[in-house]
Amino acid sequence: MIKKRSRRWFIAGLLLAIFILMFISFRQAGSYLVKTDHLQSSDAIVILMGSTVDRVLEANDVYKAGMAEKILIINNIQVGREELEAKGIFVPTQAQLAINALSKMHIPDSLMFILPGSAVRTRDEADTLAKAIARNEFDIKSVILVSSPAHMRRSSMIFKNSFKKHNLDIKVLSAPSKYSDFHPEQWWKHRENAKYVFLEYVKIIFYLLFEQW
Repeated sequence: MIKKRSRRWFIAGLLLAIFILMFISFRQAGSYLVKTDHLQSSDAIVILMGSTVDRVLEANDVYKAGMAEKILIINNIQVGREELEAKGIFVPTQAQLAINALSKMHIPDSLMFILPGSAVRTRDEADTLAKAIARNEFDIKSVILVSSPAHMRRSSMIFKNSFKKHNLDIKVLSAPSKYSDFHPEQWWKHRENAKYVFLEYVKIIFYLLFEQW
């Protein structure tokens, strides 16, 4: 009887411990995505495309803090752009919008570069930059990635892996934008945050299983 009671207490304690670990992991799921590094002087700031405004504001702060002199942006794809241009209608890309905004914040145009390409995903951005560095278009040994907070963990993984595949020894630092409306410590209380966290983990798993090789 005593053994049965002890076993029940053991099982109950084990289940409680598992529940607590799951609860802690659940609460920290948003914070894990936000990779933040102590910034050091680097060769370039790389702004990842997506939500332009919060990333441009953060890149401006990083630049004004003297962390890097160059700003690099990879051109993103715009479906239907050629059809519009054939009609004489020209719509700026996200990269062009970012450059225009940074220029108005008094960052010299000569220090900002748009890398040609039609990036669809973060991996395209990383590969485009890695190939440009491998071709000696830029003398870069370290970069500061600027992106939205929840995108930071995955983008850091992707860039590090892409540089490694191209035999490049480049230090990658992460600077998540503080201008985002993402709430990492209470992400489940905000519908859009919850959707973003779920999708980011799906993308991380997919990248680890299929894309990184």
